[in-house]
Amino acid sequence: MKQKKIVVSISQALMVAMAGVSAPAMSVQLEEVIVTAQKRAESLQDVPISVAAMTGDKISDAGMRNLGDAIKQVPNVTIVGSEIGDSVNIRGIQSGNQAGFEQSVATFVDGVYRGRGVQSRFSFLDVERLEVLRGPQGVLFGKNVVAGALSITSAKPTDELTGAGKVSYNVDLDETEFTGYLSGALSDSVTARIAVLDRTMNEGWVENIRYGNDEPETDEQAARIYLVWDASDTTSVSYKLEHGTWDNQGTSWELQNAGSLAALGLEDSYNGKSAIGTNPLDPDPNQELGSSQLFDGDTTETSLTLNHSFADDGELTAIASYSKYTSDRMVDADISTLDTLNFNDEEDFEQKTFEIRYASNQEGAVEYIIGAFYLDADLVAEGNTPLGVSALNDLAGLSCAAGGGTTVAYDPNTDDPAVAAALAAATNAGLGTSAATASACSQATLAGPITALGVDGFNRYVKLDQNTESWATFGQLTWHMSETLRSTFGLRYTSEEKTASHSSVVSDYGLTNKAPSSDPLAGALAGLFGEYVPHSFDDLKRKETSWTWSANLQWDFSSMGMAYASASTGFKAGGFNSFYLSLAPDPSEIGFDEEEVLTFEIGAKLSLLDGAGEMNIAMYRSEYSDMQVSVFSGQTTYNVDNAAEAVTQGIEIDSRWQLTDELLLTASVGWIDFEFENFDNQGCTNAQYLAYREEAWAGGTNPAAAFLSNGDCAQAGVNDLSGRVAAQTPEFTGSVSLAYETSITDAWTLGLGMDVSYRDESYRQDDLDENSLDDASTQLNASVRLASMDGWTFMLNGNNLTDEESFTLSQDIPLASGSHFAQTIRPRTFTLSVKYEI
Repeated sequence: MKQKKIVVSISQALMVAMAGVSAPAMSVQLEEVIVTAQKRAESLQDVPISVAAMTGDKISDAGMRNLGDAIKQVPNVTIVGSEIGDSVNIRGIQSGNQAGFEQSVATFVDGVYRGRGVQSRFSFLDVERLEVLRGPQGVLFGKNVVAGALSITSAKPTDELTGAGKVSYNVDLDETEFTGYLSGALSDSVTARIAVLDRTMNEGWVENIRYGNDEPETDEQAARIYLVWDASDTTSVSYKLEHGTWDNQGTSWELQNAGSLAALGLEDSYNGKSAIGTNPLDPDPNQELGSSQLFDGDTTETSLTLNHSFADDGELTAIASYSKYTSDRMVDADISTLDTLNFNDEEDFEQKTFEIRYASNQEGAVEYIIGAFYLDADLVAEGNTPLGVSALNDLAGLSCAAGGGTTVAYDPNTDDPAVAAALAAATNAGLGTSAATASACSQATLAGPITALGVDGFNRYVKLDQNTESWATFGQLTWHMSETLRSTFGLRYTSEEKTASHSSVVSDYGLTNKAPSSDPLAGALAGLFGEYVPHSFDDLKRKETSWTWSANLQWDFSSMGMAYASASTGFKAGGFNSFYLSLAPDPSEIGFDEEEVLTFEIGAKLSLLDGAGEMNIAMYRSEYSDMQVSVFSGQTTYNVDNAAEAVTQGIEIDSRWQLTDELLLTASVGWIDFEFENFDNQGCTNAQYLAYREEAWAGGTNPAAAFLSNGDCAQAGVNDLSGRVAAQTPEFTGSVSLAYETSITDAWTLGLGMDVSYRDESYRQDDLDENSLDDASTQLNASVRLASMDGWTFMLNGNNLTDEESFTLSQDIPLASGSHFAQTIRPRTFTLSVKYEI
């Protein structure tokens, strides 16, 4: 209740402050914001949904490079950016990067569905408007919007010749960016627009002390062609082609806690340095298995849109699209100089969609939208994990000796490994060692003799080949019950079928080996250290159907405001665990079911101060069932299941105030109260796992406890998250921004901007390990802009001016007990820009 009072007090203070300004002083008016949150152009103040909107001009002037930069100003929304793509969290709900997952927050660019993280890489190219729709949008937008949707509108071709080119240089990161567009008429009926992007960063903010370079380094290019043909007064056809490529190296991952890696002399906290790379004691240029992170790929999307207006002012819209991408990524997953673990993944994705809808005119007592949607997508996701057992044996041997333990004799050609491991555990139990020491000695017992025979490790290769076919019909009807009261009801039916094959093999140790190994010792290592035996499952199928609905009542209580109440449902499709591995493979374990949500929301949208100010308030409660979760095994794999139920509720306040003709104030605040109602089998934190295993070890009286895994700890319910919050979910978020623009001479205008964003503390790892708790942070950005009447603009942007230290991701390091890494944010940087417009 205390938190609710705080948020209510904030909103009351904002309203009192606005109301305290005398009416005669308010001759200025806010510019109206138009959104398409309900598939038709409407004023933001008329839409009964919690929506935050941002114009392309604001995005450009503030130097926002991607969604992550923009979302900082939107309450109750968090983005976890990675080298793969953006994972969006709205109201505490998000999806991980596991390739089998659909996203909880879908992105739509000009009405085209982009459901995977990689597809969002260039969504900020030449943007006209960004809309963040909070809460499930299961009727008009469809599946995989259980938490919300991002709707991005590209800048459209113009009749008159216009264009701009902008060159930016970040002096701290040696980052150069060029963006530009050219737009105009090709004929009396055809207009066109070309937009381009080229971004190169040569000096990241993390020093890789292994290779002597600063990471991450980026090299990205994108281009778009947009054509519009006005076939008649009532019909227009739009065609869009977009292509992008990237070839990036390194990440901002730093060692957060050294844990067992401290034996290598690595520091125990992140300090702007990284030791990611090949073991300098045993470099192998032919393998380079520990090399810095690499990520490259390309993406292409094309779409054709038809808009036709009828005599009754109804409008027909049809959108056909084709998109594809390929991506290759190499990750030094041990986050150190060891050659224990590397992860290489490849994705090849193709998608075809078609949507057709009819929107009636808005003049009668009843208005409606009806439509249909079809999607066909093919995904091939490959994961190749070289495990360096030789290096792992060295680490296990050091841990064994440091704990006062010992190995036992083992001949891999004749002895049973299970018997040898059990004997090693019993021997160390007799010596009075800990369970951790006994486990390390058992690993060294088995790995040492195998690696002595020249088998340095093995590759674990996994492949998911999946087709998704989905179709839906939908409709939404609004009844104007009176001049001030209207109700809306929407319904959508979705049918989806996934067919797939899934396989895993053991390959010879090497950077990219995928062929099955003929060496039986490689297979033995896979069972001992890879947690699996090979499998091949064809004809995997799952089919699901779903009805989603929404209903709301909207009341215009005066000419200056409206209130609404709504209820809605949504679902996120089920699928297959792309990285499924098991010692007892079972095809029934690969699939997971859909996730569902029921949300209630009440809100108000107010116009204040004779149109100079506005405030939008929303209160919500969402109940999620069968939540899809990914549980870390504690070694090198993830298990996926429908294991959780949760409730998230909160408040969102967005406001704008045109203080003068020259000064605009924007402020927002959000509060989230998230709680898992049932989630008793989350993977254990490292500390929990070690304590669980040590307790079962019982001072050595139970030698079998040396082989307990984190999965056993999870199934025992040690890390029961029932009643706790989700990762990436700060309780409070907020932002305040000021934009000032004035003429300083007849030829020049001055623009000043400042924004402050606040994020409460939050966990950055799903198991809520205390090591992953990121402190509350406040970031300050500012900009200065000089623009001339002849088209020249000069800008200086300062980001994170207080040099706030924070991180967006924290994870356990596989196979290294007690070790964690963090993904740190950009430090304070300054960017100079020059722009010319025609």
